Amino acid sequence: MKTYPIVPYYNKGILGTYVYAFDKLDGSNIRAEYNQKHGFNKFGTRKQLIGINDPTWGQAISLFQNKYSEGLCKIFKDDKQYKNYKKITVFFEYFGENSFAGWHDPNDKMNVVLFDVDIFQKGLTKPKDFIKIYGHLGIPDIVYEGIYNQSLIQDVKNNIYNLNEGVVVKGTTKTKRKDIENVWMVKIKTQQWLDKLKNIHGDKKLLEELNGDITLL
Repeated sequence: MKTYPIVPYYNKGILGTYVYAFDKLDGSNIRAEYNQKHGFNKFGTRKQLIGINDPTWGQAISLFQNKYSEGLCKIFKDDKQYKNYKKITVFFEYFGENSFAGWHDPNDKMNVVLFDVDIFQKGLTKPKDFIKIYGHLGIPDIVYEGIYNQSLIQDVKNNIYNLNEGVVVKGTTKTKRKDIENVWMVKIKTQQWLDKLKNIHGDKKLLEELNGDITLL
């Protein structure tokens, strides 16, 4: 099953291009695979497949099925652009009010939010299309829309948007084919979140988060 790509930090972004910045929800990445015959019949975390009876992740599947399964199946069945694809993988965040850096409070009321859709052999959905097609089902808040620049990076780091973790910035680049664009993504995290990570887990975990690049602080 398709796994979500590792999202690099903001220094890998393409300055001067038009982007959408989505609220980066602080939880666990869960994936669900759809096909036209069986619907959603395969689920997983980033690293392993999971089932509805899984003591740790089963609730994420139940929440997804109750919140998104019907609406997504309707889109995939009714919209002609999806009918010829063998499989579609959707990605959603599983989180609670007190979730932090992959840890979840067992006393929290949990939630799931759809944040991306990958079409087999076509790739991730362009951010503008993602908002248009799936926005009514419930997606992360759009924190910013406009030119990717240093001001946006600094504003997110300073947390002027009152975020829990940060943002995922998404843009597109042209390809040799005029009808196809590639999606690129970077993440920007607030200094508050990074400081909290250091205070709880120490310098080693912080450096791992930053891929060893201390200049990102």
